Amino acid sequence: MIERVDGRAIVFDSLVEIAADHVVGLKAIKKLGGFPKATHLLENRVPTTKIGRSGMLGEILATEYVAQETEFSVPVRRLRHRDTRELAMRGDDVLGFRLAKTRVKVMKVEAKSRVSLATAHLAEARTGLANHRGRPNPETLAFLECILRLDDRDTEADPITFLLKNPIYVKDVCHLLFTLSGSAPRNLLEANSQAVHKGIELRLCGCRVKKHADFVKAVFDECVASGK
Repeated sequence: MIERVDGRAIVFDSLVEIAADHVVGLKAIKKLGGFPKATHLLENRVPTTKIGRSGMLGEILATEYVAQETEFSVPVRRLRHRDTRELAMRGDDVLGFRLAKTRVKVMKVEAKSRVSLATAHLAEARTGLANHRGRPNPETLAFLECILRLDDRDTEADPITFLLKNPIYVKDVCHLLFTLSGSAPRNLLEANSQAVHKGIELRLCGCRVKKHADFVKAVFDECVASGK
């Protein structure tokens, strides 16, 4: 995916709101009376480092891609549950789920965000996808189930319970390697298009934006400024 001419200006306000929803949650912001009264939350939840912000935006866009452009749903926005704003959460970056007759399908996602993509970045992502024999991390699944159960979203939690209690077959798993970068990702993605684990479908999505570092900074600067 390539950024359209003048496309950033069209979607920027919406993207800032989406980022705030992932980082804090619009429900929490609304309970405080809106953005002006939620400044303290945003200031203390948005990463301050370039690396932290870049990684976070990559995961946000990967989550939105799965939810909006694939047949999988993402029931939990994990970034709201980080214990510290500067460190990435452990476990799978994003997990999507889909009910298929008597089976539960799951999409396991690794997201990478860099100014300039390199082979090493994709190798790292492939290693993440390969962990746990290509299946989702059980600890991540259990974490998601806990969140959903605590929120009384039992219908959404039940498929995750099924995955934790039953064998997960390769036919029920799909991988997605998602990149956000300032450089062109096509050649690197094509060079890494072979399946990470035998029998598991691998999908690739590269999102290229102009002046990647400026883009990341602008989204989170405005996210915090919206609260002032």
